[in-house]
Amino acid sequence: MLYELAHYIQNKMPSVWNLLEQGNSMAFIARHHREMKSIPIILEEFSGTYKITMVSKEEVHALSQFFEQQPEEAFTFFRPHKFDEKSLLTLVQRKSFLMFLVKTGDNIVGYFFLRCFANGNAFKGRMVDSNHRNQGIAKLMGNVINAIVLRLGLRLFTTISPENYSSLASTKAVHDINIVRILENGYYYIECTPKKEN
Repeated sequence: MLYELAHYIQNKMPSVWNLLEQGNSMAFIARHHREMKSIPIILEEFSGTYKITMVSKEEVHALSQFFEQQPEEAFTFFRPHKFDEKSLLTLVQRKSFLMFLVKTGDNIVGYFFLRCFANGNAFKGRMVDSNHRNQGIAKLMGNVINAIVLRLGLRLFTTISPENYSSLASTKAVHDINIVRILENGYYYIECTPKKEN
Protein backbone atom coordinates (compact mmCIF):
# COMPACT_ATOMS: atom_id res chain seq x y z
CA MET A 1 0.00 0.00 0.00
CA LEU A 2 2.75 2.46 0.94
CA TYR A 3 4.66 1.59 -2.25
CA GLU A 4 1.65 2.38 -4.44
CA LEU A 5 0.90 5.57 -2.46
CA ALA A 6 4.48 6.77 -2.86
CA HIS A 7 4.35 6.26 -6.62
CA TYR A 8 1.01 8.04 -6.84
CA ILE A 9 2.37 11.09 -4.99
CA GLN A 10 5.59 11.04 -7.05
CA ASN A 11 3.67 10.99 -10.34
CA LYS A 12 0.66 13.17 -9.48
CA MET A 13 1.97 15.59 -6.85
CA PRO A 14 5.66 16.27 -7.58
CA SER A 15 5.90 19.31 -5.27
CA VAL A 16 4.55 17.28 -2.35
CA TRP A 17 6.91 14.44 -3.28
CA ASN A 18 9.92 16.77 -3.22
CA LEU A 19 9.02 17.98 0.26
CA LEU A 20 8.61 14.40 1.45
CA GLU A 21 11.97 13.47 -0.10
CA GLN A 22 13.72 16.35 1.65
CA GLY A 23 12.19 15.41 4.99
CA ASN A 24 13.05 11.75 4.53
CA SER A 25 16.63 12.60 3.56
CA MET A 26 17.16 14.71 6.68
CA ALA A 27 15.63 12.06 8.93
CA PHE A 28 17.64 9.28 7.30
CA ILE A 29 20.95 11.09 7.69
CA ALA A 30 20.16 12.01 11.30
CA ARG A 31 19.60 8.33 12.04
CA HIS A 32 22.43 6.78 10.01
CA HIS A 33 25.18 9.41 9.68
CA ARG A 34 27.67 7.39 11.73
CA GLU A 35 27.17 4.16 9.79
CA MET A 36 27.37 6.08 6.49
CA LYS A 37 31.04 6.77 7.21
CA SER A 38 31.70 3.05 6.64
CA ILE A 39 30.48 3.07 3.04
CA PRO A 40 33.80 4.22 1.43
CA ILE A 41 35.56 1.45 3.36
CA ILE A 42 33.07 -1.14 2.08
CA LEU A 43 33.51 0.08 -1.51
CA GLU A 44 37.29 -0.16 -1.20
CA GLU A 45 37.03 -3.71 0.16
CA PHE A 46 35.01 -4.82 -2.85
CA SER A 47 37.13 -2.97 -5.42
CA GLY A 48 39.67 -5.01 -7.37
CA THR A 49 39.28 -5.79 -11.03
CA TYR A 50 36.55 -3.15 -10.94
CA LYS A 51 36.66 0.10 -8.99
CA ILE A 52 33.49 0.90 -7.04
CA THR A 53 32.76 4.49 -6.06
CA MET A 54 29.88 6.71 -5.00
CA VAL A 55 28.68 9.05 -7.73
CA SER A 56 30.06 12.56 -7.33
CA LYS A 57 28.70 15.78 -8.85
CA GLU A 58 31.66 15.74 -11.24
CA GLU A 59 30.62 12.33 -12.58
CA VAL A 60 27.01 13.21 -13.36
CA HIS A 61 27.81 14.06 -16.99
CA ALA A 62 29.64 10.76 -17.50
CA LEU A 63 26.76 8.87 -15.89
CA SER A 64 24.21 10.53 -18.16
CA GLN A 65 26.36 9.51 -21.14
CA PHE A 66 26.49 5.97 -19.80
CA PHE A 67 22.69 5.84 -19.92
CA GLU A 68 22.60 7.40 -23.39
CA GLN A 69 24.92 4.68 -24.68
CA GLN A 70 22.71 1.82 -23.52
CA PRO A 71 20.35 0.18 -26.03
CA GLU A 72 16.64 0.87 -25.63
CA GLU A 73 15.97 -2.69 -24.48
CA ALA A 74 18.11 -2.02 -21.39
CA PHE A 75 15.32 0.27 -20.13
CA THR A 76 12.44 -2.15 -20.67
CA PHE A 77 12.39 -3.00 -16.96
CA PHE A 78 14.62 -0.22 -15.60
CA ARG A 79 13.11 3.23 -15.21
CA PRO A 80 13.56 4.07 -11.50
CA HIS A 81 14.30 7.73 -12.19
CA LYS A 82 15.05 10.15 -15.01
CA PHE A 83 18.44 9.91 -16.70
CA ASP A 84 19.18 13.49 -17.74
CA GLU A 85 21.98 15.45 -16.04
CA LYS A 86 19.68 17.78 -14.11
CA SER A 87 17.70 14.90 -12.62
CA LEU A 88 20.83 12.92 -11.80
CA LEU A 89 22.40 15.92 -10.08
CA THR A 90 19.28 16.30 -7.93
CA LEU A 91 19.58 12.66 -6.90
CA VAL A 92 23.30 12.95 -6.13
CA GLN A 93 22.53 15.82 -3.77
CA ARG A 94 19.82 13.83 -1.99
CA LYS A 95 21.64 12.14 0.89
CA SER A 96 19.14 9.30 1.22
CA PHE A 97 19.59 8.27 -2.43
CA LEU A 98 22.91 6.45 -2.54
CA MET A 99 24.33 6.14 -6.07
CA PHE A 100 27.31 4.02 -7.07
CA LEU A 101 29.46 3.34 -10.11
CA VAL A 102 31.41 0.28 -11.17
CA LYS A 103 34.35 1.35 -13.33
CA THR A 104 37.21 -0.15 -15.24
CA GLY A 105 39.73 2.61 -15.70
CA ASP A 106 37.68 5.71 -16.51
CA ASN A 107 34.86 3.72 -18.12
CA ILE A 108 31.57 3.15 -16.31
CA VAL A 109 30.49 -0.48 -16.70
CA GLY A 110 27.80 -0.59 -14.02
CA TYR A 111 25.47 1.60 -11.99
CA PHE A 112 23.51 0.80 -8.86
CA PHE A 113 21.62 2.67 -6.19
CA LEU A 114 19.92 2.38 -2.83
CA ARG A 115 16.87 4.56 -2.23
CA CYS A 116 16.81 4.69 1.57
CA PHE A 117 14.03 5.62 3.94
CA ALA A 118 14.02 6.82 7.52
CA ASN A 119 11.77 3.89 8.49
CA GLY A 120 14.66 1.49 7.90
CA ASN A 121 13.71 0.26 4.44
CA ALA A 122 15.74 0.58 1.24
CA PHE A 123 15.05 -0.17 -2.42
CA LYS A 124 17.74 -1.25 -4.84
CA GLY A 125 18.24 -0.91 -8.56
CA ARG A 126 21.13 -1.65 -10.91
CA MET A 127 22.22 -1.68 -14.53
CA VAL A 128 25.20 -3.34 -16.19
CA ASP A 129 26.65 -1.87 -19.37
CA SER A 130 25.36 -3.79 -22.38
CA ASN A 131 28.92 -4.63 -23.48
CA HIS A 132 29.95 -5.99 -20.08
CA ARG A 133 27.15 -8.40 -19.22
CA ASN A 134 27.83 -11.92 -17.94
CA GLN A 135 31.13 -10.85 -16.37
CA GLY A 136 30.06 -11.02 -12.72
CA ILE A 137 29.32 -7.30 -12.38
CA ALA A 138 25.68 -7.77 -11.34
CA LYS A 139 26.73 -10.21 -8.63
CA LEU A 140 29.46 -7.83 -7.46
CA MET A 141 26.94 -5.01 -7.15
CA GLY A 142 24.56 -7.29 -5.26
CA ASN A 143 27.24 -8.23 -2.77
CA VAL A 144 28.16 -4.57 -2.22
CA ILE A 145 24.49 -3.75 -1.64
CA ASN A 146 24.28 -6.56 0.92
CA ALA A 147 27.30 -5.25 2.81
CA ILE A 148 25.91 -1.71 2.92
CA VAL A 149 22.40 -2.61 4.07
CA LEU A 150 23.82 -4.91 6.74
CA ARG A 151 26.08 -2.12 8.00
CA LEU A 152 23.25 0.42 8.02
CA GLY A 153 20.72 -2.04 9.45
CA LEU A 154 18.25 -1.66 6.57
CA ARG A 155 15.62 -4.02 5.18
CA LEU A 156 16.13 -4.38 1.44
CA PHE A 157 13.36 -4.46 -1.16
CA THR A 158 13.08 -4.39 -4.92
CA THR A 159 10.48 -4.80 -7.64
CA ILE A 160 11.08 -7.14 -10.56
CA SER A 161 8.92 -8.09 -13.51
CA PRO A 162 8.36 -11.85 -13.73
CA GLU A 163 9.39 -11.48 -17.38
CA ASN A 164 12.78 -10.05 -16.40
CA TYR A 165 14.46 -13.44 -16.07
CA SER A 166 18.04 -12.14 -15.92
CA SER A 167 17.25 -9.75 -13.06
CA LEU A 168 15.46 -12.49 -11.12
CA ALA A 169 18.41 -14.85 -11.63
CA SER A 170 21.06 -12.31 -10.61
CA THR A 171 19.01 -11.29 -7.57
CA LYS A 172 18.64 -14.91 -6.46
CA ALA A 173 22.40 -15.37 -6.88
CA VAL A 174 23.16 -13.06 -3.96
CA HIS A 175 19.88 -12.76 -2.05
CA ASP A 176 17.31 -15.02 -0.52
CA ILE A 177 14.07 -13.58 -1.81
CA ASN A 178 10.57 -13.38 -0.42
CA ILE A 179 7.81 -12.26 -2.76
CA VAL A 180 5.78 -10.04 -0.46
CA ARG A 181 3.02 -9.44 -2.99
CA ILE A 182 2.30 -8.89 -6.67
CA LEU A 183 1.71 -5.26 -7.65
CA GLU A 184 -1.07 -4.04 -9.92
CA ASN A 185 1.36 -3.86 -12.86
CA GLY A 186 2.27 -7.52 -12.34
CA TYR A 187 5.71 -6.85 -10.84
CA TYR A 188 6.91 -8.83 -7.85
CA TYR A 189 7.41 -6.76 -4.70
CA ILE A 190 10.34 -8.60 -3.13
CA GLU A 191 12.19 -8.49 0.16
CA CYS A 192 15.84 -9.49 -0.23
CA THR A 193 18.11 -10.87 2.48
CA PRO A 194 21.80 -11.67 1.93
CA LYS A 195 22.72 -15.25 1.18
CA LYS A 196 25.06 -16.43 3.91
CA GLU A 197 27.50 -18.02 1.45
CA ASN A 198 28.07 -14.62 -0.22
